[in-house]
Amino acid sequence: MKPEQETNLYRPDDTAATDSGQKSRKTKAISWTASEYIEHQHGAGWYLSLVVLTAALAAILYLLTKDYFAAGVIVVLGIIVGVSAGRKPRQMSFELSSSGLKAGEKSYSYNLFKSFSVLHEGAQTSLNFIPVKRFMPPVSAYFEPKDEDKITSLVGEHLPYEERRPSAIDRLSFRLRL
Repeated sequence: MKPEQETNLYRPDDTAATDSGQKSRKTKAISWTASEYIEHQHGAGWYLSLVVLTAALAAILYLLTKDYFAAGVIVVLGIIVGVSAGRKPRQMSFELSSSGLKAGEKSYSYNLFKSFSVLHEGAQTSLNFIPVKRFMPPVSAYFEPKDEDKITSLVGEHLPYEERRPSAIDRLSFRLRL
């Protein structure tokens, strides 16, 4: 995520007059634009290492099993990792409101999640929603660290905070710069 490409918009609570003359609170919402994931720069050495590692794993697997299919799967996975690593992240718009999270064109209601956590990944911070459904993947949104208090207080009104650490897969992908 490139901080210079992010913009943060914050709309604080407003009050508006109703027909009866009383004031009612409008829903507060926080909107921002951020990268969909952390971008890592990969040089020629990184791609060369990927090719060598993929070829070595495929060769070892073939020598152990004499199975062309399994070795081919390793090669295809190496190609997929290389193509995915070269893909640039899109800039997405996020909005948190009293009804839930809107990430790009998708909307997520708070009732889909049991809790939320905030993860600090290097210089970036992400809001992670832990789903109620077992096979639903967690939903993440990156934001600037200076907005953490506003974001966590809004989400905290609807979901409990759960202290979490990055998963083993997340730590591995961060080390491999995927």
